[in-house]
Amino acid sequence: MVFEGLIWKLYKIAEVIAKIVYLNLLWVVFSLLGVVALGLFPATAAMFSVIRKWLIGENDIPIFKTFLEHYKSEFVQTNLLGYAMILLGAVLYIDLRFFQSSGGIITLVISYFFLFLLLVYFVVLLYIFPVFVHYQFKTFEYIKYALILAVGRPFQTIFMIVGSLLVLTLLRMVPILIIYIGGSLLCYVLMRISIKSFPKEETQE
Repeated sequence: MVFEGLIWKLYKIAEVIAKIVYLNLLWVVFSLLGVVALGLFPATAAMFSVIRKWLIGENDIPIFKTFLEHYKSEFVQTNLLGYAMILLGAVLYIDLRFFQSSGGIITLVISYFFLFLLLVYFVVLLYIFPVFVHYQFKTFEYIKYALILAVGRPFQTIFMIVGSLLVLTLLRMVPILIIYIGGSLLCYVLMRISIKSFPKEETQE
């Protein structure tokens, strides 16, 4: 009985790994189908959508069908949101570099302010896709709500930062894993932690 239980646990672990690898493959393929520039954001949102369903108990969903449905239905909105975030990050970075290169106490203080804003921006990035797949908002409201969660849930935010760093460290140590589980593993960690930030009744729903 103990041996059979061990075999069953190993089987379930292998099944989870296979799903994560398969999902990562879909993410890579559909990102490339959109020539990366247009495919990356909808593919990432579709990957988060599938993992969210796993985390709320929908373990038997058809992975490819679910991924494709979200990829197509959210193609335009995710690209708008993704490029809005890129533009925002670029503006913050350019302003930071501008004030860092200027002399004077006032510009130094302003540069630290923009550095702080840039750090907040990166934290919002961690939340943006989990919020997107969990809620139905207008496009730019996702940024606002991601910011609210990033600031209002400090412990989850810290866990997300630490979790992301651990995954990135693992991928840096074993680069070959990027091909197989790079995107989906990071996505799983972020979604699993961030879902704790959502009101319980909304998560169940």
